[in-house]
Amino acid sequence: MSAFDPYFELLRRYQSDLQSKGRTLHSSWVDSSGSEGGRPGLNTSEVILKENTAVELGGPRTVSSSFSLWTENISLLNSGRITLAGPDIPDIGRELIPFGRVVLVAGRELSDSIQPKLDSKLAAAEQLFGYMVRSTGGNIWARVSHEALEDAFSLYKLGANIVNHLRTAIPTVEAIEVLFVTSSDEDVTELERIGAQVRKLSHDLRRRRIKDLGGGEYECEKDISCEACPENDGCSEIRQVLRLQKKKVSQ
Repeated sequence: MSAFDPYFELLRRYQSDLQSKGRTLHSSWVDSSGSEGGRPGLNTSEVILKENTAVELGGPRTVSSSFSLWTENISLLNSGRITLAGPDIPDIGRELIPFGRVVLVAGRELSDSIQPKLDSKLAAAEQLFGYMVRSTGGNIWARVSHEALEDAFSLYKLGANIVNHLRTAIPTVEAIEVLFVTSSDEDVTELERIGAQVRKLSHDLRRRRIKDLGGGEYECEKDISCEACPENDGCSEIRQVLRLQKKKVSQ
């Protein structure tokens, strides 16, 4: 049983609560053809400027929530399902919306070590034409360009790209599900209450795993610099612990 299993149930209750509030949840399934959900091509060094932005999701002017979790129990997921609570990009009709994004994965051979790899591959899966995303901690800030909107960019396409990319990039992942929330500030804030708990657990497991290395080396699998990483403080603490452990062994 994964330490994250109880949070899958919390997410199901959250979705049921949204429906009881009158929110409409749309679900689609990604086929297994391996086709990507959108046009790749946006280099991570490129920036979508405000004047080129058709829709802004999350960010400093509204609420957002972003997290991922895993389990060994494949039955907890609806594999390939993309669920959207709220309007999709072509139907939004305004420039700024709250944004929640949750990625769920399952595989019988998964373990705690999957988390940094999942985060890294997820960042690569979001590199689509006309879509720029920046995440710090649990906050997510994304922009969709006017050109991408004209090219029929949608959250379904983004979700399909995430599903198909992770299927290829992490063979031990057997099932993937994605949830997007754009319905209201209140709904995303409620989602973040779950996200904050998930990220704390993820951080605690990461610290425990690295401390268990004893005198070993700490190797980070993230694709961003330490200065830009939201977990830099925790990693610095862990490196200090490893240095102390090495010093004790050498004495």
